[in-house]
Amino acid sequence: MKKILCVIMAIVTMLAVSGCSGSADDGMIRIGVIQFMQHASLDEAYQGFVDGLAEAGYVEGENIKIDFQNASGEVSNCQQICDIFSNTGIDLALAIATPAAQAAVNVFQETNVPVLFTAVTDAVGAGLVDSNEAPGKNVTGTLDMPVIADQIAVIKEVLPEAKTLAILYTSSEANSEIQAEEAKAAAEALGMEVIIQTSSSSNDIPQVISSVVGLADAIYIPSDNAFASAMATVNHVATENQIPVFCAVEAMIAEGGIATTAIDYYELGKQTAAQAVRVLNGESASQIAVETQKECALVVNKTFAESVGVTIPAEILDKAAVIY
Repeated sequence: MKKILCVIMAIVTMLAVSGCSGSADDGMIRIGVIQFMQHASLDEAYQGFVDGLAEAGYVEGENIKIDFQNASGEVSNCQQICDIFSNTGIDLALAIATPAAQAAVNVFQETNVPVLFTAVTDAVGAGLVDSNEAPGKNVTGTLDMPVIADQIAVIKEVLPEAKTLAILYTSSEANSEIQAEEAKAAAEALGMEVIIQTSSSSNDIPQVISSVVGLADAIYIPSDNAFASAMATVNHVATENQIPVFCAVEAMIAEGGIATTAIDYYELGKQTAAQAVRVLNGESASQIAVETQKECALVVNKTFAESVGVTIPAEILDKAAVIY
């Protein structure tokens, strides 16, 4: 509790200072960025957003001022940050990951501040927009929903004899639950039995992985923020128990997964920046459709595969866009 209070007080102090450092008539466009937590995929989305804005002529320190805040994985911090952004004044909000987006929409939906989101799996299900085609609110953004069936097919290609798949995710993450249900259906369609186990926090991830050792031939982890931030632990436990792990996201594969067809989060961030530019040029976010990424590339981690006793077939290596 003390740690959380310290984080919130630090945020309050920083934002208070930034709010007083400039005036509303200094010509700067103020963008408030709230990122749910720090891990490679979300970091890449943010960097893509910044770079995309710069390519369009919106450069930090020249004509825009970006106030970046990380909620450290705490939903309550998301709300606190958005409240402070509202009080200090911003022209546009970017929310990275679903909990951050939900907080931003909750705070800004009755205001004139447009909200852009990225790294969200199901914007409609999360209550962010009325529909992807017509958001209906002053909100739009980009989705990171991959083609789950393709990812499960990769598992079967690498491990054709696999009969049981364990799907692991964090119970509090709505995005992960949606992906887990799709993964279950895809795995069953390929003739695999499915075991679903959930984690309540990053602290019990080792126990959750260990609970399926001996019961499953492989593990699948969706684009889950808590698991993504704990991939070093996933790698260690998987290697120790010699169980193959497949993940939905390239950054997770790089740290401790075998293969996937992956979203490029940096490009997703740039795609979101293009939407932001349209808003800054006068379009209403409510009239800009929520977008997805059209192309997913095959990503393989040969080193991790070998560490858990898996040999990746040559035909998969041949068509991989990225090999770690």
